[in-house]
Amino acid sequence: MRRIALILALLMCCACLAEGISCDTRFNGCAGLPVTWTVHDESRPVEWIVYKADEDTVVCKSDSSGSAFGFTPAKGGQYICVCRLENGDVLLSDEVFIVDALYMGVFEQDANAKTSDPIEWTVLAVKDGKALVTSKYILEHRSYFNPWWIKYKYTFWAYSYISDFSTNYWGSMPEDPSRLITINGRNGILWEDRKSRRSEEDLYESNMHIRWYLNHDFLEKTFTEAERARICLTHLTNPDNPESKVDGGPDTDDYVFFLSYTEVKAYMPDPADRKTKLTTSAKRARPDITEAVYWLRTPGHTRVDAMIVYGSNGNMTYWGTDVGHSNVGVRPCMWISIGG
Repeated sequence: MRRIALILALLMCCACLAEGISCDTRFNGCAGLPVTWTVHDESRPVEWIVYKADEDTVVCKSDSSGSAFGFTPAKGGQYICVCRLENGDVLLSDEVFIVDALYMGVFEQDANAKTSDPIEWTVLAVKDGKALVTSKYILEHRSYFNPWWIKYKYTFWAYSYISDFSTNYWGSMPEDPSRLITINGRNGILWEDRKSRRSEEDLYESNMHIRWYLNHDFLEKTFTEAERARICLTHLTNPDNPESKVDGGPDTDDYVFFLSYTEVKAYMPDPADRKTKLTTSAKRARPDITEAVYWLRTPGHTRVDAMIVYGSNGNMTYWGTDVGHSNVGVRPCMWISIGG
């Protein structure tokens, strides 16, 4: 620290402290997310130096002449940026405090209701001022789509649809539209009471579909208003199963979602990147489950399956598992704005 302190003291003799240089990540920076400093001066930059003040080291040095300079810290700590200008002036930034991990939202994870458990997120990608993140751990177990009184559920990520209770059986793929019941021009189903019929929109919006749950209950109860403001509404394409070619369904717009098969290949190409574990709460809630498995939004081998990833080894299975199974884990993903 003494060497850095001496260097900074010397620079202060000719530096304009933080007045001519600003940082876009003053309050929410973490390791793995870029930090950008911008010079507000007519003179052209000729050198950028980033110091990690708490370790007495120079971590980045560049002769970039741009008015902005970006650096992605590999770990948390206190960072200071120095910019030398063409006119001989030196601009010195304020300290930027970077944390080791990104935490957003609170979700019960340690099986102790008296504690508050922030969710830790893993950064998968950074693009256009946004970051794609996924929860580090599997937070809970939920079925993908599970009205318990219906045996087989045909599903897209966008929505799910089923046929009459009395005729819902395997031998209807692709689906036979004549087997769907119509209510006021919409598809309808025999409801839980086995007497009334309601629209499939009612079924979807009853939290039996994981997409509805993630974008309503989970989104609204897990994050603060300020955190929700950082979560971006994202346009998603939903690819077909790469082997069976089962239709992935229409595009969707979501705040919170599961990764698709193609996104896993792009952002987690190594199976080791996909490995994860269950939280303590998830383990205790389902002691019968020993394997950490989590959903993808890509359909599986048939219309009643969705693809999954095995957390122990990171392997994906194209076959997937029945969307009604409740022993598969929830590992949410989202694009968030960075900076500020």
